[in-house]
Amino acid sequence: MTELARLSARERRRIITDFVEDALDGVHAPAYRSGLLAAVPDLPDDPTPEQIGAWTELAALVREPELRAALRRLAEFSARTGRAAGEAPAAGETDPAGREQDAVRVAELMRLRGEEAVTAGLAPDSPAAEPLVAELVAAWLPTQAGIADPPAEDGPQARGRLLEQLETAAEPAVERYWQLLCTVTGRPAPPRWDTAGTWTAAALRAHPRPYELDRSAFDGTDPDRVMHAYVQVTRDVGALVAAVRPEDLGLPTPCAGWSVRQLLDHMVWENLMATSIAEDAPRGDHAADHLGDDHRAAFADSVRAAVAAFTGSGMLQRTYGPYEAPGAMIVQQVVVELLAHGWDLALATGAPTGLAPEVAEETLAAARRIYGSAPRTEGSSFARERPAPPGAGAVDRLAAYLGRDPV
Repeated sequence: MTELARLSARERRRIITDFVEDALDGVHAPAYRSGLLAAVPDLPDDPTPEQIGAWTELAALVREPELRAALRRLAEFSARTGRAAGEAPAAGETDPAGREQDAVRVAELMRLRGEEAVTAGLAPDSPAAEPLVAELVAAWLPTQAGIADPPAEDGPQARGRLLEQLETAAEPAVERYWQLLCTVTGRPAPPRWDTAGTWTAAALRAHPRPYELDRSAFDGTDPDRVMHAYVQVTRDVGALVAAVRPEDLGLPTPCAGWSVRQLLDHMVWENLMATSIAEDAPRGDHAADHLGDDHRAAFADSVRAAVAAFTGSGMLQRTYGPYEAPGAMIVQQVVVELLAHGWDLALATGAPTGLAPEVAEETLAAARRIYGSAPRTEGSSFARERPAPPGAGAVDRLAAYLGRDPV
């Protein structure tokens, strides 16, 4: 057992107390401060090796300037948004324990909804994400009754305040601090928030104010034409993929920060994700390697699986999710994505960009219908529309519409 593990409960408390008092020195956030001080690392009499290791890491972590600065930022936010000294509770406001329970309930709802959206492949700037954002804001609003200048209804102020809370709370060092405390004391670790928090923050940036979901984006999708477009686009994009040499995989692409290999992996993921939705088993392994050692086979196999799923599951005639998005529209989105990324791949490898000429114009029209009302903000899938040069082909105009610099 290490020397740190042999410390008494009082000595362990002193380490955390000194750390908290130093990090929050001069910040008037009594509730936040008391919450930190209440969480003492009380090792059991016979700690497990995991608990000893967690305490050793925790004792080192509290000496890190990064953690101290992060806790101070959170305390300053608490001081800025909390109730002023002497201010009476709002009418109908619950007691502190009730407020904490409400906050935990809402946080869990946000985590579940965010993870479900990621698993379902719902982009945060998709029009279908707006009702989900509205649901989360409506659940969160009552928890703000005790803060300074609480938002009264869903709107830019409320969404901006919630986004600020999420961005302030996104502190990896603080998350690790609480995980270690739970391990030391034998309590269940809090659920990880990184995936759901990132999605929810991006959705709030993309939807800064409420708007009615334009269901016309769901209309006018002909399943037969969509399937025809998918076949045409994957035929031409597949030929581009087949022409990519191993030495090309490290080339940069118009997708900022993505190499050709990363772009190809994403394109395979698009097919696999849509296939899993058709099979009622949405995937959650977006960050995995979907390409392996043979990018040509990975793409071709994903196309074959998608065609089989689209035509064999009834996906093109079904609806999905709480907002009943037509399956044909989900496939149409994949067509748009693959054609746009085909343009990226063509540009990266020096190939012609005139892909799938039989369906390029209708795919551009579908992109305008699906994404026309989606905000182009930070966190969006696409940048702001760029002007296409005179005489540009349909795929070049699609790239410009989705925020690429046309050639």
